[in-house]
Amino acid sequence: MADGRQKKFIKELLSKAKTRREQGLYVVDGPKMCSELSPCDVEKIYVTDDFFASNQADMCRDILSECGYEQVSGSEMKQMSDTVTPQGILVVARQRRIKGLSGLMERVNKKEAPLLLLLDTMQDPGNLGTVLRASEAAGVDGIIMNRECVDIYSPKVVRSTMGAVLRVPFLVVDDLTRAMDRLRDRSFMEEFSVATPEFYAACLDAEGYHTDFDYRKGSCFMIGNEAHGLSPELIEKADHRIKIPMHGNVESLNAAMAATVLVFEADRQRRVVKQ
Repeated sequence: MADGRQKKFIKELLSKAKTRREQGLYVVDGPKMCSELSPCDVEKIYVTDDFFASNQADMCRDILSECGYEQVSGSEMKQMSDTVTPQGILVVARQRRIKGLSGLMERVNKKEAPLLLLLDTMQDPGNLGTVLRASEAAGVDGIIMNRECVDIYSPKVVRSTMGAVLRVPFLVVDDLTRAMDRLRDRSFMEEFSVATPEFYAACLDAEGYHTDFDYRKGSCFMIGNEAHGLSPELIEKADHRIKIPMHGNVESLNAAMAATVLVFEADRQRRVVKQ
């Protein structure tokens, strides 16, 4: 049985980004994503009395046997979860933190043509989650975002990633322009046998359509805030400005949709090369 302090702490992890940052923890709800956690990710597991009788229990048996768990009632799980219908298992998990651009480049080691995303102040949890899912599907090697983006470990983002938050390398930085300068530093990138990327700013005031460019070399797409787009400073530092051709009276796409179109175009071009 979870005591009051445990329940309060979990509620704070679910509702407060500050608590998640300070504690280095977040909450994973549901058997599918819980089953993908490594034992080293796990701080505490809670399961309901009825969970073991469900068809979904088998996928979590390994991590439950290795990490142990605390059994709680269905009503207690409802008090701890932020979903209307909890799925019977909840994990307090440790955040995966990559140490700086060096740590990210180590994950992209020996990539002659890395495919990266740079996110500027993306605020909508659903958008960020969709970007991570699309990035995994399109083979993106890493995502760099500023601290003004929505917390990637918020429950809405975590759920919408469908587990991609565990598989796609990402880094949160204080200054995106500094990160760009570092990624352009050939001596720095050569340490990891990674090619320097060209930067493509997605914006309405663009020099050409996204299909006019070659993404088979190192490439980094820059996606801005849902309301205001990319900051002028970032647009100025881009190698190219690109836009997606559209029919009708539509002025722009949702940020996550735009990112998805761009990364899948890069993936399409790279697939043609491999064939």
